[in-house]
Amino acid sequence: MSKKSITCLLVGLLLSGVVQATTVYVSDVQFVAIRQGQDNSSPAVERGIKSGTPLQVLEKSNGYTKVKTPSGNVGWVADYFLSDDQVTREQVIQLQEQLTKLSQSKVDLNKQYDESQQNVAALTTQVSNLEKDKKQLTQQLASMKTLTDKAKTIVEKNDNVTYQIDTLKQQLAAAKAQANNKSDSTQQKWFAIGVGTLLGGVLIGVLIPLTRRKKPSSGTWV
Repeated sequence: MSKKSITCLLVGLLLSGVVQATTVYVSDVQFVAIRQGQDNSSPAVERGIKSGTPLQVLEKSNGYTKVKTPSGNVGWVADYFLSDDQVTREQVIQLQEQLTKLSQSKVDLNKQYDESQQNVAALTTQVSNLEKDKKQLTQQLASMKTLTDKAKTIVEKNDNVTYQIDTLKQQLAAAKAQANNKSDSTQQKWFAIGVGTLLGGVLIGVLIPLTRRKKPSSGTWV
């Protein structure tokens, strides 16, 4: 045997060892069959290999891989049934469930977002209405202030008029009192005149008869 042939044989053995050391896994399909040839119609060597089952790689050719199952059977399987990572059917189902939950969560979040947007719109409308109410109340307060100022002015005028009326009443009372005093004084004067006149008349009435009784000749009373 030549040196070149020995070298090629050693390289082949090394490559064969590397291939044999490689492990692949059944992908996320539920069951896989190992067949005798590189054809899905060839007889099956072993059926019902579950997803995630580790397979020892023996050879690769034309999109197929020759593998050895954990039970020791050797056959061919299409590469699209295999995966370099161990992905079991259960993991796929779990991932699908997680994806479904995330999708539902997304739907719920979108619903909550829409409700939040509606709430924001409603609050915006309420704020706008409150601003309008505030504006109207401000105008009403301004009108009430104007009316209050007018009422205050009227009250002040009324107070002034009331003061003037009270002053006139006091002056009228003083005038009446003064008039009464003058009237009383006049009445007193006339009363004194009347009494004096009466007394004078009485005195005259008494004196006249006395003078008539006196006689000039004899100087005696009759």
